[in-house]
Amino acid sequence: MLLNTITLKASTAAGLLYLCLEHDLSHLGEDDAPRISQHSGIGHTYVGYHLSGPEQTRNVQIYYLASSLTDFIVQHYEPSLLIKWIRSSYPTASREERLAILHETQAILQGTSRSKLAGEARLQSKAHIMYALLDYLNAEHLLILDGFVCFRLWEYRYYLHHIIRMAVESMRRERAHREFISLLRSFIELQEPRTEVAHVIVRPNGLYRILDRDYSLIDTEYLEGFAVNLTQHDLDLEDLLISALLTIAPFHIILHFPPEWSVTKAIQGIFGDRAEYCPGCRLCEKSRKAIAKIIAHRARNP
Repeated sequence: MLLNTITLKASTAAGLLYLCLEHDLSHLGEDDAPRISQHSGIGHTYVGYHLSGPEQTRNVQIYYLASSLTDFIVQHYEPSLLIKWIRSSYPTASREERLAILHETQAILQGTSRSKLAGEARLQSKAHIMYALLDYLNAEHLLILDGFVCFRLWEYRYYLHHIIRMAVESMRRERAHREFISLLRSFIELQEPRTEVAHVIVRPNGLYRILDRDYSLIDTEYLEGFAVNLTQHDLDLEDLLISALLTIAPFHIILHFPPEWSVTKAIQGIFGDRAEYCPGCRLCEKSRKAIAKIIAHRARNP
């Protein structure tokens, strides 16, 4: 039977780690789970764990220990690390700006940001911790957790710095987008409407189609003709629709797709009260079927 020790400076943190390990390992059978104990010393608090059984069983125990420790590091060390690095990387930023960077960074890590990294950031960051812990726990019997976080998690630390930079860039783009939307809205308010009504529907190829009050096609170079070929080159289809609507300058816009569809926020931001959602009609049904095809295609081709 091997005796292994995890040390922490703060007794409160050690107590939380002990409870975390107890909870995370409770699903293992009595013969498979490592025995967890807690001890106090001068300047440090110790969490001990005993590995027992054949090598395969000990490998499983180490895996679950590493998984639990990974979650503990993310929960109890990561916030202070982010605050420290944001402060050092952006010393001239105001407190409010640094707080906004922190919130966006955490949103990316939690998967709630609009950033492209949001879908993978947390899995990637945890993987860096997990791999480092597995290597260490398989070779050493003493883990000084505070020192491990500060000096051994280089890939994890580098990745967090990368996420912080991406958060700042995301905020910059979002601010530029808001300013651009505001400029376009001012332009629309000063422009005389050229068309009374414009109906907007979604097409299965991802493009949009605009119809007049009589449901006849309003032909624009942005949505018809050459634009169909441009969809093969990752063109922003929302920008095409906005450009077409700015050219047509309708007095009233009726959107025949759900409010949660991606382009609606931009249209509302630019055209304001001129835009509204259709409560339901045959065009809405066509758009819903088109959106279903688009979503299915994206799922097959991520």
